[in-house]
Amino acid sequence: MKILPHYKEDEGAKCSHSISLRDNMGVLSKEEAKTVAAYMESCTVIGEWLSNVKDPMTNEMSIPSRTWSDGVYVWDSSHIHHVKKYRARLPADFLAHVRMRLDIGFDTETLVKDALRTEFELMLNSLANGDASCYASY
Repeated sequence: MKILPHYKEDEGAKCSHSISLRDNMGVLSKEEAKTVAAYMESCTVIGEWLSNVKDPMTNEMSIPSRTWSDGVYVWDSSHIHHVKKYRARLPADFLAHVRMRLDIGFDTETLVKDALRTEFELMLNSLANGDASCYASY
């Protein structure tokens, strides 16, 4: 699994691959943003918390705090929000992966939440031990 890095302005973990949201808005076309966001929302929520997180551009606590996966990548609701609202850049490999999954008609109903959560927890342990190799890069 690969984790989509947070943008520099986001709260939460940052990595050397983080890029500025402010500098990477309006990159996706409206159609691509709509398609990618729909795919991301069709996948499996593997973690969910009660409090919302802040939209760094508006300072509003408006983004649900959820972690999603499709079995290959992991992302947060903030990524979906930034794609929908700002058409923000995402890693090219992730976008190619989404297009391929959509082309083959990948069925997200085949995803097993407990298995995805277990794999994600192993990744978090690696991150806690200083291994940032699980981050996707832009």
